Amino acid sequence: MKKGIKYFIYSLIFIAILGMLYLLIHSKKPERNVYEKIADGKKVNYLIVGDSIGRSSGASNNQHKWFQLVERGLTKKYGGAFSRHLVVQSGATAFEGLYKLKNNLSKDIDLVFIVFGENDRKYMDNKQFYFLYQSLLDEIVIRFPHAELITITESSLDNEEFIDVIKQLSKDYYATNIDMRIPFRNSRLSTERLTNDLVHPNDYGYYLYAQEIIQTIDTAIRKDKKVLTSSIPVNEVSSLEMNTNYSYRSIDPSFQNKKGYYTSNQIGSTIEYQFYGSFLGVNVIRSEKGGKMDVFIDDNYETTISTWWPFKKERSLYVTSGLTNKDHTVKFQISADKSRYNITDQQLIQISSIITN
Repeated sequence: MKKGIKYFIYSLIFIAILGMLYLLIHSKKPERNVYEKIADGKKVNYLIVGDSIGRSSGASNNQHKWFQLVERGLTKKYGGAFSRHLVVQSGATAFEGLYKLKNNLSKDIDLVFIVFGENDRKYMDNKQFYFLYQSLLDEIVIRFPHAELITITESSLDNEEFIDVIKQLSKDYYATNIDMRIPFRNSRLSTERLTNDLVHPNDYGYYLYAQEIIQTIDTAIRKDKKVLTSSIPVNEVSSLEMNTNYSYRSIDPSFQNKKGYYTSNQIGSTIEYQFYGSFLGVNVIRSEKGGKMDVFIDDNYETTISTWWPFKKERSLYVTSGLTNKDHTVKFQISADKSRYNITDQQLIQISSIITN
């Protein structure tokens, strides 16, 4: 072999070796799982997707919120720092949590807490809850494939079918389920002494939440627990499509467009939309002047939705699911019935759009 060719081949081999060395040195090392990060005192990014208990409603101040207690307890023991991300809303269901999460920009999350069930049981059956809770877990796995998932069974949840849904889906998605009814029972204190309103924990109730979470994380660290979420084939998980439809089919003259919301205070007034899909939600403003609206799908009464809330807030409300996947018409009609909490002389309805697939 001629010297020139030999030199050329050796040069290629040398360049290839240099390239491999460069990749070995500069390639990104695998991220440690959340338990290793906590134990090593590293920064942890975590997300809470939930309802009022997810946001610690009922705590007397910020220092007594369950997630603040968890952060302080783990930092005291292991050092490190926590960066908190919240997708929470009082009164929210898994439907609203999913919709808000899809519009949230959080990324590089190590740990996700999912806190739903108490509100969901008021608006849907266990099969509908299964569909929405599973869809929420799908979305989380797709967006944060290496995050540890912790599902919370709320202390106030007494619907066994909903509890079973959370337990079963937690198992299917390798999530750690923490049943907060257990520490409440073990405390031997009455519900009145652990909550403000028989639902939302008080300061001591949230202390029990925090201690249960810290103990769960401590045990996981001690047992060198592996995060298994990443073993779920992401290409086999589908994200539920949720489209926002702003185009109404028909509307009564009493509805006026005010800052993007069709607004009326006239009982009996209607606004109709046409949609294709198996589920339905609606974007509204809830306020102290909020009224009720009767919902008809394909001319059949479906439900009545209240838009009362103690303060003004944009909300994405669940209407129904389990519909036949075809074209539908939905009519929202301002009801003569009034929320007992509405002490104003108005029954205001403000709708911007519907949510469908």
